[in-house]
Amino acid sequence: MEIQSVDEFISQLLIDKGITDLEPEVEADLKQELKTRLEDQINKAAVMQLSEEKAAELAELIDDPEFTNEKLTDFMQNSGVNLAEVATDIMLQFRSLYLGQGE
Repeated sequence: MEIQSVDEFISQLLIDKGITDLEPEVEADLKQELKTRLEDQINKAAVMQLSEEKAAELAELIDDPEFTNEKLTDFMQNSGVNLAEVATDIMLQFRSLYLGQGE
């Protein structure tokens, strides 16, 4: 998932919620908090799609300082995880819950 698309999603989410008149610093903090929460949920959902073997392999790789986000994305895609699908599902759930439309 591209960072820009997450940023755009969060901005639209705030508009849809009716949060449009915040001080710039407060708005930036809120957007960062929402972005962090969303990305954490996407990452957790993606990891849950891994087999036990791939999850163990990821646990070893994650501690390597040279294991970048790009390498993580490649690893997940090569492990059979459809990141676009996972991200879309989580974003829809996140939006529904944030706007008070979910259970």
